[in-house]
Amino acid sequence: MTLLGVMAAGIAYGIASALIPVINAEVYVAANAVLLSVPQTWAMVLTVSIGTAIGKVIIFRAARVGRDVVKRRPPKPRPEPRPDPGRFRRGLKKVSDLLLAWLSDPVRGVITVVVSGFIGIPPLLVVSAAAGVSTMGTVRFAVAVFIGRAGHFAVFAAAALGIT
Repeated sequence: MTLLGVMAAGIAYGIASALIPVINAEVYVAANAVLLSVPQTWAMVLTVSIGTAIGKVIIFRAARVGRDVVKRRPPKPRPEPRPDPGRFRRGLKKVSDLLLAWLSDPVRGVITVVVSGFIGIPPLLVVSAAAGVSTMGTVRFAVAVFIGRAGHFAVFAAAALGIT
């Protein structure tokens, strides 16, 4: 396969894997690292990272549009609040509020997205949607996703190439 073909396939696979969780980009990267030349492998790592960033920006922007739609709606009359939402819901609310606060901070937001992209905790799909609801900028988010995913995929490619 030509270098251009490797790069086009990498971007397409990256976008698909970002949008459809069952499409595993790590397996794609590791398998292709074994089959491709070393320069093609690193080009593939970069293009899969770019594709993943594009896919996550789609999720980010969808969440941003949803947030803006909700903000424009008139408030609905609320029924009587539950006496106790339960320990799980209270805990989930605390974690959600913390994640939104982190993502709205210029430094902590970028760190959170890079760490999520690199190690997967918290899951990047969740972080992408939460970042869209936060005040984080699109370009900052996209660059942070790219950095995290490029490092993540580089580890898989290096392992498949036998680089220690």
